[in-house]
Amino acid sequence: MLRLVRGALVLIALMALAGFAAWIADQPGRVALTWFGWRIEAPAPLLALGLLLLGLAAFMLTWALAWAAALPQRRRLKRQQKGYANFAAGMVAVAAGEADRALSLADKARRQLDDPALSRLLVAHAAQLKGDAALAHEAYLALSQDPGTAFLGTRGLLADARRGNDRASAFEQAQRASRLRPSSPFAAEAELQLLVEAADWDGARKRLETARKKKAVTREAASALSARLDLAEAQAALVRGDPRMARQWAERAAKVLPDHPAPPVLMARAADTAAAREAAAFHLRRAFARTPSEALAEAWLTLQRETPAEKLMGRAEDFVAERKPEVASQLLFAAAALQIRDFTAARAALNTAGPSGGAWAARLLAKLAEDSEGDATAADHWHRLAGQHAPWQCGHCGTGAADWSLLCASCGSFDTLDPTKLGEALPLAAPPRPLLERKA
Repeated sequence: MLRLVRGALVLIALMALAGFAAWIADQPGRVALTWFGWRIEAPAPLLALGLLLLGLAAFMLTWALAWAAALPQRRRLKRQQKGYANFAAGMVAVAAGEADRALSLADKARRQLDDPALSRLLVAHAAQLKGDAALAHEAYLALSQDPGTAFLGTRGLLADARRGNDRASAFEQAQRASRLRPSSPFAAEAELQLLVEAADWDGARKRLETARKKKAVTREAASALSARLDLAEAQAALVRGDPRMARQWAERAAKVLPDHPAPPVLMARAADTAAAREAAAFHLRRAFARTPSEALAEAWLTLQRETPAEKLMGRAEDFVAERKPEVASQLLFAAAALQIRDFTAARAALNTAGPSGGAWAARLLAKLAEDSEGDATAADHWHRLAGQHAPWQCGHCGTGAADWSLLCASCGSFDTLDPTKLGEALPLAAPPRPLLERKA
């Protein structure tokens, strides 16, 4: 349709020119011109036609010169188009796992594109895919030195340093990323992660406050991370032998993280007065009712060391009132009975619990075999069955731990230790929990 319209317009223009030429030819008169002693005389229509042809020739010459002048620009644009096409094909090759093809396309894109950043980015991705750390580092270094891509290059260098376990270099790159983009959640997360791994709680708090002011993190996420840092402070206070400060930090964290399993456990460890033991027992009972586990039960039993034997089982009944018919309650009864060396009651509770008790039941059976009969062989058997199913499990790597800690001792993941659930196998690997949790 568009071609028809264009053709019609050209035809109309030609018809108009033909009509104009005919009209000029019908006009009478002559024109005389004297120039440098030369006299030129011609009919007026012929002179008008000559002027028209002269104007047309000038237009054609101007168009030809403009076309020739724009030729380098058109070639450059065509080369750029090919470069962008090669870059896109290279990224597809990276996604497909074709490292060599991606590197070849990156080299073509480098020669065709005026912007070297794209080819460097493609080289970095392809080199990482191929396992060429030196080439990837070189590409990221070049990106980091360009003001337009400095943050991208710095992020790549940070990732390289983390993979190489070079924490000093990683922290330097994380600080540079923070300077380049003060409001970047990634920069705040990276720097905080390194501070937490170094147990620099004061530094982590200062960086968190800066991130909150720069709006790199929401108030809710900052509050949640601050509460987790409180838990780390509580644990550090326990190591220093300062139960009062440990208790204060744990109670402060419990207000922000009411469902977190660590605060009541830390409160129990820091309980050195009757009032502190009562408060810790309250929080442990609420946590046990929500998610019964060996870690919470053992923490509660440590509070009952001075409880007379004739009262302990009654208190255990009260503690598991909301979970009384369940396996967890029977296992807690067995643990309480073993604490007061009532082996008959312990054996009866374990028989009631049956095989659903998992590793907790196996550890209790090992203790029963050792304490009641001195049967080391049977105790070893039950310990082997318990295996790696420790009271705490890392949700990222699945490694067991005897006590809670903010960082997994095996993989270093942040706050991934949870009480092992009854009857469950080791959890499958899950992504590490981010420091700065965000609402969906």
